[in-house]
Amino acid sequence: MGNFTVAFSKRMPYGDPDYRSVGLDVKGEAEVSCPDRGGNETDVEFVQSLILSVIQEQLFKLECGMISYKDLPSRGHVIGQEVASALGAKNITIDSFSITEIAPDADSMSRISSMEKMSSFTAQSTADQMKAMEEANKRAQQELSQMSLNQRRQAEDQAQKIMAAQAADMQRIMEQVNQMRGDAAGSAAAAAPLAAAAPKSRFCTNCGAPRGNGKFCPRCGKPLT
Repeated sequence: MGNFTVAFSKRMPYGDPDYRSVGLDVKGEAEVSCPDRGGNETDVEFVQSLILSVIQEQLFKLECGMISYKDLPSRGHVIGQEVASALGAKNITIDSFSITEIAPDADSMSRISSMEKMSSFTAQSTADQMKAMEEANKRAQQELSQMSLNQRRQAEDQAQKIMAAQAADMQRIMEQVNQMRGDAAGSAAAAAPLAAAAPKSRFCTNCGAPRGNGKFCPRCGKPLT
């Protein structure tokens, strides 16, 4: 009888009910024993492949059950039972099994963070949104007043690029939110804050600064349209 350790690691897709397609990093280790396998490289690869196949199958079932990725670590024992059953059918006994990591990869976490920030912002009242933008504008004005003319130009150019990138990212995220809601009412509700956050209505079209409540840009002095 062979007793050997099998480490497994793979990035797997997961359909999260709140964040749609998420890439999960899944890692773990199993101690197995088998009367007709000695634990050579081929044996390890066979068991590793079987374990990953079962985990992928269980993740598919969980995503169909609308289980959030945040709840997956608590389902580790269920996955372990299914792995033990599948290996047992191949005359392989699980002596110990653990999933040490089951979490979104870096790209997925960045997207999730952006979506959560957007959801938090759109949940605020219009007055709170405007207040936050005015405070940010005041801080920006204070920083600009301490810069040289060349530094101000560079900062303004950079700010305009950032504003444009953020606006595009906000629109992309809101489109994803609308798709996840999957109904006309959700789409209509999300479209209103999206329109309100568009650069043409809240930011100066000349320099990209928050427009505030006046008729002229507080940064460059151009008329606001």
